[in-house]
Amino acid sequence: MRSSRVPQALTCGLVALLVAACTGEPEPPEPSGEASPSPLPTDFEGDPPPGLEGEVLRHLHGDEADAHDILDDPLGVRISPVGGAFLISSGGEDRHLLHDAATGDTLWEGEARFRGFDTDLEGESALSLVDPDDRPFVLDSRGRTLWEPAEPGDLYLDGAAVRRPDGWTAEDPYGDYTVLDTDGEELWTYAFEPEPEPGDEETDEADSDDTDVESGTDEDEDAEEEEPIDPLGVPVTAWDDTVLLDDGSSALHAYSIDPDEAGEALWSVSSSDEDLELPASAPVNVPQVLGVYEVPDPDAEPTDAPSDEDEDTEEGEEEETEPTRDVLLVRWAQPEAPSLLSAHDVDDGDTLWTLREPGANPVAAPFEEARVPVGLYDTDTATLLLPQASGRATMVAVDLVTGRTRWGLEEEAGAISPAFAHAGLVYGDSRSREDEDRQLVLDAETMDVVSDDLSAYVEAVTETGHAILVQDRQRFVYGPGPGEDTDDAEGDGEPEASDGPSEDDEG
Repeated sequence: MRSSRVPQALTCGLVALLVAACTGEPEPPEPSGEASPSPLPTDFEGDPPPGLEGEVLRHLHGDEADAHDILDDPLGVRISPVGGAFLISSGGEDRHLLHDAATGDTLWEGEARFRGFDTDLEGESALSLVDPDDRPFVLDSRGRTLWEPAEPGDLYLDGAAVRRPDGWTAEDPYGDYTVLDTDGEELWTYAFEPEPEPGDEETDEADSDDTDVESGTDEDEDAEEEEPIDPLGVPVTAWDDTVLLDDGSSALHAYSIDPDEAGEALWSVSSSDEDLELPASAPVNVPQVLGVYEVPDPDAEPTDAPSDEDEDTEEGEEEETEPTRDVLLVRWAQPEAPSLLSAHDVDDGDTLWTLREPGANPVAAPFEEARVPVGLYDTDTATLLLPQASGRATMVAVDLVTGRTRWGLEEEAGAISPAFAHAGLVYGDSRSREDEDRQLVLDAETMDVVSDDLSAYVEAVTETGHAILVQDRQRFVYGPGPGEDTDDAEGDGEPEASDGPSEDDEG
């Protein structure tokens, strides 16, 4: 989350208490040389920034603002978009407010330690938090509790949950695993066992031969081959009805967690796959999952446009939707060598494209729990801004449809810090010694500067197109442009405010 650049609303009361004597008139105060601060503005002036086409809905500071008192925190606040809401976090304590961007209603407020942004199985935004009693919980973007641990030690995983073996460590990850839904219902249980040592295999074969001789097993039965066992591993991500396992040997394996097909092996991808073209002599590559992204599907068959005679199409209804597909993005890192990105179809694991990154990125240890920092994603252009640890660029913009590098922030251009992406644009802060810090807007596909002279600072933009604009010590909430649909983000019905998980829940 980004720190606010807005000076907090001044709470100034000019206290002029003149203590009069018992008799006589009070002396008039001497004129002050300091001018009284101007009142906070309530009207937005100037043009809206590029990509925003709506109108001002409300302001958030001052006596006339119908806003929560968290915005008056003397240490400031941090504001981040979550679905169709704004997460407002106190700068002085672990206190948060989920503010409906469209209506200004409070969706949730409470004291909690913020762990990070997350998703559910459909890829919708979620918040990962820990309450004052050190119990983790997850909220959806409407402030509703999405998950609480059914048992101590349960972990949230992208809309599912995982129960790992007792005493689990990255060095000893073996044992019984259970994948659960967010209500704590078991979906799939399996045992992840280490590969047998070479000596153990020879012993097992010898024992098997002795048993066959003693029992008089026919040669035909000896020649029977056992069916190969599907490789397992540690759950690292989930989506829809699928969970992805890392086997610790540079391979990922997708399994179904559909209640009717739980545990069915779907597909695998390994560093030894020919499509990746990774050198066989290189050290073992540890795959790092960067996420699942929805992108336009270039292979989809074009849909027929509805005819003029189709009377079933209601006025204003969207007539045609661009076909999309979900892709899994994986980084294969090697020591002191450029890392490789690979995109895979989540349905069958097919490699869609690969891209050599400009430099080396850190190699993760097997089963490392820390997530790889991932950059900004612009859904309009399917452009992912991906930070780089080393190399010619500090960040690259990747087209997730084709796997082509659109542009990169070279070292000498590192003074630009991208903050968020929206509507085909990238908003960033530009810092230089000659000029004052300012916000500029870049084209997500070309990096061309669209605007560098904004009448207001854009602090955050939600998925529904609502924005917070900062101008002259005031925050304004700006609505989306005409025709933008916000129903999905606003949900169906009023959410219930809460201070976190129920105290009656022992989990």
